Amino acid sequence: MSETRVIRWLGMICLLAGISRMGMTPSSLIWGTDSSPELTFGFIASILMSVGTIATFMVQSRETGVGEFITVLAIIIGNIVTTCVLWSTIESADPSMNPDGVAFAILHMLLFIGLTGGTLVFTFLSYRANVFPRWIIALLVMMLLSMALPTEDNKYFAFFWGLAYAGMGYTIWTGKLNPSKET
Repeated sequence: MSETRVIRWLGMICLLAGISRMGMTPSSLIWGTDSSPELTFGFIASILMSVGTIATFMVQSRETGVGEFITVLAIIIGNIVTTCVLWSTIESADPSMNPDGVAFAILHMLLFIGLTGGTLVFTFLSYRANVFPRWIIALLVMMLLSMALPTEDNKYFAFFWGLAYAGMGYTIWTGKLNPSKET
């Protein structure tokens, strides 16, 4: 299988991850925060994002180099940590009970640094690389800004996060990257 074909299929995984992540928002609005459907959507999305995120690096690796590789690894680690946190919440007898302790604090710190910091740097590097269309950069910025929405439990963040991933996956799958940079 050629590299181009592998990248396209990883793009499809990225697209499916985004759609699954977007499913968290309506589930949260309908059944409530930390409901089984919301956590299931999030768990599936986190697994798919852990795999599909590498495609976002592969399409612009020539333009961004090692810096983006480290950033994408941070995002992947953040997604793996998110998967672990979601699994522990799904398996918990009382999902509303937040565990305390050093391990839980370290997990949340890794999650915040990996996903938020990684996405911020990834957005900047992607803007400079000019491989993804500018509307993808706008979706990534909207995702970061949605963290500050004054809503209970930040229910809309998952939608914007998924929308950014779905957009990146769509452009990779269909090959609608900027013409001079297509792989």
